[in-house]
Amino acid sequence: MIKSGLWMILSMLILTSFSHACEPASLNWQQFKSSHDRNHNGTFELEEFMHVRDFEPYPWPADPRFQDKDKQQKLFNFLDKNKDGHLTDEELGAVHQLFENPCADWPWSKAR
Repeated sequence: MIKSGLWMILSMLILTSFSHACEPASLNWQQFKSSHDRNHNGTFELEEFMHVRDFEPYPWPADPRFQDKDKQQKLFNFLDKNKDGHLTDEELGAVHQLFENPCADWPWSKAR
């Protein structure tokens, strides 16, 4: 009886802690690289980037600058900070700044 009561309390504590957490999902960079770094050189060239459709689990950025039919080229140029025609891991990682924060509307994340 006491053992089952302790188990119930422990279960409730665990479930409560999960219900108050919001962790934005991370891109699976290994999968992204294996799908899009077609020449396996560790960077992404425009030709490779033209095949990117989304950044699973995130959709294509909603920013209006990257919505036209040439959206891949515009996003590539935006991310290619040193303008060398290659996206490094660091440059590509900056795409996170364009995703909407899935935790932004959680009640405890708003300023009071």
